[in-house]
Amino acid sequence: MGNESRAVRLDRAIRELLTQTAEIEAAAVVSFDGLPMASALPAGMDEDRVAAMSAALLSLGERATVGLGRGELNQVFIEGEEGTVFLVSADNEAVLVAVAAKGAKTGMMLYEVKRTAAAVADVLRADEPPAAAVAEQSEQEAFDALAALTESAPPYAPMGSLPESNGSSWA
Repeated sequence: MGNESRAVRLDRAIRELLTQTAEIEAAAVVSFDGLPMASALPAGMDEDRVAAMSAALLSLGERATVGLGRGELNQVFIEGEEGTVFLVSADNEAVLVAVAAKGAKTGMMLYEVKRTAAAVADVLRADEPPAAAVAEQSEQEAFDALAALTESAPPYAPMGSLPESNGSSWA
């Protein structure tokens, strides 16, 4: 688990939300710029469109809460004829979007979505050690391999001491 990329951990967080809460039909993690970061969406639900709509809803919600003197936006809750959409801030790192089925218990859905949003925020705030560790290890391995080659190779010949019969035009 410690060597997994941030993308894998985000995917796991939203898939756990979907498997633990049967009424939630889709989920995505979206940047505040409206770009998708991770998603588990059914066929026919476009990831880019969901991300862009979420960013637009958030922007409108933020303007409304600030304009009405309600402080910073914490969540957006939209209820339609066929279900509910929740947009919950992942601690100012991103937004978790969850789409719930019609008739889902709103309080329980909101609890699960907020819990997952906290997990998403933890993933996004955490350092990403795997790539750096791999790069350092590869650099060290390359250095060791180079050191082993130079130990076994004959010393370099000084400039101008190359044999004239090597066919080189640089003689």
